[in-house]
Amino acid sequence: MKYRLFISDYDGTLGGAPQNTIDEQTLRAIEKFEKRGGKFVICTGRMLTSVKRILKSVNRKGVVVGFQGAIIQDLDNDETLLDGGLSPQDACLAVEEFLKDDLLALAYDGEQLIYQPNEKYKEYIAIYAGMLKTDALPFADLKTEVLRRNRKIRKVCALCEKQRVKELAQKYNQKYCDSDMSFNSGATYLIECINKEYNKGQAVRFLSKHFSIPYDQVICIGDSTNDLPLISGEWHGVAVGDGKDELKAVANEITVPFNEKPVLYLLEKYCL
Repeated sequence: MKYRLFISDYDGTLGGAPQNTIDEQTLRAIEKFEKRGGKFVICTGRMLTSVKRILKSVNRKGVVVGFQGAIIQDLDNDETLLDGGLSPQDACLAVEEFLKDDLLALAYDGEQLIYQPNEKYKEYIAIYAGMLKTDALPFADLKTEVLRRNRKIRKVCALCEKQRVKELAQKYNQKYCDSDMSFNSGATYLIECINKEYNKGQAVRFLSKHFSIPYDQVICIGDSTNDLPLISGEWHGVAVGDGKDELKAVANEITVPFNEKPVLYLLEKYCL
């Protein structure tokens, strides 16, 4: 077994909407890998409620990473291993930027999704919340609501037309390059703002230490720009074959496309 810790993104890598499950063949390979002593972790931008629902449907638990690294939980022991996010002030700055660009701004307070309505994007929020199978609560002034709650926000997002995502994310990153904020995208119509200290790469470092598994025995795979920290570290980083070009440019390896079950392919290639 070349790699003892296997960390996978979910959407576009291990599974995705609308099925929101893990295919049987890949699931059997994961179970075989774990019986041999390996550790398998899902590292996603999704809220934990959504990931837990997926894992419950296939009778799995284990350690999971949610909100791009803002929270890590051991579901076997119902233990939170890491708990982070944006400060209320940084979250409000992100919301302000999104609103200035006439985007639909939303924020995750714990597992609760809150947003400021925008008539232009009302269908987007319905699709997004439906994909996650969660309720989205509207507030006329999202900044005021975030400050009123006065606690860490897991991440702040904006929903917009796909052709604007890359340009706007680059603009925000340039403006806030010296801050704790980082902007990326996990879907074609989604811009996400997270705390740099709690990204997917930091989650890999945390898990490597947690499991006492060195980086040269860690493999990570993803498909989107929010996976850049996941696959560009000291470990073996793999990009899904039909993933984003930015990811492929920094990957150690480019594997098969999503419809050819890349997680299964890598497990069989390196771990089984």
